[in-house]
Amino acid sequence: MSLILAALVTTGWCEPPRQPVRVDGDEFRRGLSNWRLEAEDARAAVSAANGVLDIQTPAGLSLWWNDRLSGDYAIRFTALALPAPPGAGPHAGRLSDLNMFWNASELDGSAPRVRRGKFGDYDDLRAYYVGFGANANTTTRLRVYDGQRRLLAGYAEAGIAEAGEKPMDNATRLQPGKPLPIEIVSTTAAPQLRWTVNGQLLFSHAEPQPRLQGHFALRTTASRLQIRDFQILRCQ
Repeated sequence: MSLILAALVTTGWCEPPRQPVRVDGDEFRRGLSNWRLEAEDARAAVSAANGVLDIQTPAGLSLWWNDRLSGDYAIRFTALALPAPPGAGPHAGRLSDLNMFWNASELDGSAPRVRRGKFGDYDDLRAYYVGFGANANTTTRLRVYDGQRRLLAGYAEAGIAEAGEKPMDNATRLQPGKPLPIEIVSTTAAPQLRWTVNGQLLFSHAEPQPRLQGHFALRTTASRLQIRDFQILRCQ
């Protein structure tokens, strides 16, 4: 298993003559029929209308895309972090936790079962995970789940950084009022995993036996997020 620094990656995930083509997505005008909601707190409010997926939650929440993804694909969307709702108690008003699972399954390869929305409930998944601006915007980390949670790379504030993590900076934080374009790439060409924010390749990961199929979920806790223009693209 190896981590490849973003600065060393110079090629795109879909090389000519192939092109990335949108094959699915959600314009957020017809409710949540494309998603499965798992919320730890019944006060969580999630809506999809007028082009915006609006998530307000005082506690843990996961929103799973219904369809399994595989092959060379990318997920793109734009995210805006807003102050957490008053119901978040001591966390009200904070910017935090633009997080996501992808290529997720149960250990036996089946689709993720229904859980309660509490973060620890997902520890037994097989998946990749990015927590961007997590822990009240003090960490941004890439993890792999394979029966346990393992840190692959990350950024963190001084005093809470794990071994090998880099300092946080403007590129690794949620910015108030700033929409952030996100792209996740899963491809057979190494590095098989690529995670980009605002045009910057933040995480890149290659391994001998990568996970190249599974389910995607948005994940957050004690936060408010707005998601727009959710797209799934394939290299064709």
